[in-house]
Amino acid sequence: MDRQRMDGNSSDFPDDEQVCANCGDSIEIGSWHPVLAETDASGVFHLHPFCSPYCRDVWHRTQTTQNQE
Repeated sequence: MDRQRMDGNSSDFPDDEQVCANCGDSIEIGSWHPVLAETDASGVFHLHPFCSPYCRDVWHRTQTTQNQE
């Protein structure tokens, strides 16, 4: 599966995008799964895939708490 990068180049999904960003469980890339996207301080765009809405919500709450400290 290819994706378009912001620089216009395409590449295969790296292995780390086939596991949940919260719990590490495998994600079936061929089916729907929740994803959050963010751009870090250096301007790099990141996609964070999750195995379930629950894992997405837990990860998001944890990130929000860490950013407030």
